[in-house]
Amino acid sequence: MSANEFWPILAAPLCTGIALLLALGFRRNRAFMILAILFCATLGLAGAGSALLRERSVEAFRMFAPCLLLAAAAMPERRLLAKRNLLLLSLLALAILLTLSAPAHVWPGLRDAFPLGWLPWRSGSVAAGIVFAAALVCVLRWAVLRSPMEVALALMLLLVAIALLPMTRKAGASEFLAISGALAIAAILFVSYRMAFVDGLAGLPNRRALDEELARLSGNFALAMVDVDHFKKFNDQHGHAAGDRALKAVANQLRTTRGANAYRYGGEEFCLLFTGLRVAQASDACEDLRQRIAAMRVPIRASAGRKNAQVAKRKDSGTVKITVSIGLAERAEDLRSPGEVLKAADKALYAAKAKGRNRVISR
Repeated sequence: MSANEFWPILAAPLCTGIALLLALGFRRNRAFMILAILFCATLGLAGAGSALLRERSVEAFRMFAPCLLLAAAAMPERRLLAKRNLLLLSLLALAILLTLSAPAHVWPGLRDAFPLGWLPWRSGSVAAGIVFAAALVCVLRWAVLRSPMEVALALMLLLVAIALLPMTRKAGASEFLAISGALAIAAILFVSYRMAFVDGLAGLPNRRALDEELARLSGNFALAMVDVDHFKKFNDQHGHAAGDRALKAVANQLRTTRGANAYRYGGEEFCLLFTGLRVAQASDACEDLRQRIAAMRVPIRASAGRKNAQVAKRKDSGTVKITVSIGLAERAEDLRSPGEVLKAADKALYAAKAKGRNRVISR
């Protein structure tokens, strides 16, 4: 085997194995199931063992992997040792056992039966079609859940489908599987980063991300604390689903604030960070933000069957208005550290609330 063929074949199980461990560590269980199937396939394509076993491994990749991948893609995210996952792992173990120890007179019958041997097409084309269907399942899940992991899984499976096509050489198949494994590594790390530093509802960096950014700050900066007015009353009157829509709408406006980086601080509170020359624009930018939010209308959907009978009688419909109060503070001689500036902005926010809300107060 030439060096040009050896390294892609070695890279495939290496990348897939690393991705498998990351998926296990970060509890991405659907990704783990898919990667477990691919890891076994890449080990087979790596060519360990006798010539007969190497040939069987290539055939087994085409025979068993597609249906297992489709099943894994279609399953919901569950704990690793859920019954469905254990069943799929058992089927994977059975496929490995058949590949390693099926008698010579039995193997041709299995090869003719899988995958979907009754179809009049070459097995590689059928296998690629099944994996493409698995990729389509992930695309449909992304359309519903909007999870970046589903996009990554769809792209991974698309690469696997290409690897299974009859015209793809063995070395070429290993290259596609290596790229698929590398993509899985990047996707798992990215999704795990989002879970740690991005708020799932608002889509903004969270308080942990803000704390890390404040620890790196130097020079001029200003902080604005933004609070949705009467948010508890809003939730009580219109329900938590409407409250979530209100927070998302506010987050979208904060995201477009001139010269600022927006963060979700917690609950109905947000934070804007202005740095460098943009500090001079902070007051005007906050006032512009306040006006844009006051001009918004949040859609309220009618709902039924709520436990609270008084709330259930209300037929919320149309749109409602929300406002925010904003407290702004800038670094100064008596406010040197980010913590001091943040505390001053919080005091200015409470002053804005005390003066009637829906206003900007600068320290």
